[in-house]
Amino acid sequence: MIKENVKISVCLNFGVMQLLLFSVSYFSYWRGGISIKEEFSDIIVEAPLGSRTKLTLPDGTLVWLNAGSRITYSQGFGVGNRKIELIGEGYFEVKKNTEKQFIVGTEVMDITVTGTTFNVYAYEHKNFVEMALVEGSVNVTTKDPAHNTLNVKPNQKVIYDKRTGLLSLEETSNKMETAWLTKELTFRHEKMKDVFQCLERKFGVTFNIKNKNILQDVYTGSFNDENI
Repeated sequence: MIKENVKISVCLNFGVMQLLLFSVSYFSYWRGGISIKEEFSDIIVEAPLGSRTKLTLPDGTLVWLNAGSRITYSQGFGVGNRKIELIGEGYFEVKKNTEKQFIVGTEVMDITVTGTTFNVYAYEHKNFVEMALVEGSVNVTTKDPAHNTLNVKPNQKVIYDKRTGLLSLEETSNKMETAWLTKELTFRHEKMKDVFQCLERKFGVTFNIKNKNILQDVYTGSFNDENI
């Protein structure tokens, strides 16, 4: 079972008048009309190191956060837009809404959907950001000036290399990308380089491989013990 250990903090945006703590509303007149703007405070949900967090967003979207991850969204989430910012790793089952797209923003790219299931790996200290699609269809757009966009289909993943700025599309079974969600680890004819990568992501460790030749070896095995 995924531990539902949620830490929520509210970052308050104080205006000149600090008497209003949670939102600031004002009226402005333009050509005889009235416009109203609401500035909402941000909500931050974190998964502490060593545990995972499951939560439901106001629109009904289910989110699982891996250890050391966090999402940020406005208190007005679902009113004007459905955008969140992610640092770390998250698995999303997005509630379908064709009128309001769901956007996951990361350091280097935005992932846009209406309703689908996908995993995002976007830790700040890693050299790459990855999005693996389980169901539905998504668009991935980079934030660099080139603004490259890829349409991704199920069992495909997008990888962005922070060092080179290259965006690539690969086929995947999604087993490695979503292994952190369960206690069981299963490998079927997987290359050792993928096995090590999966273990690094699940347990938060780094392997130093001196003999690079073994990385192309193929491995099959199943484990249901969370102890590395």
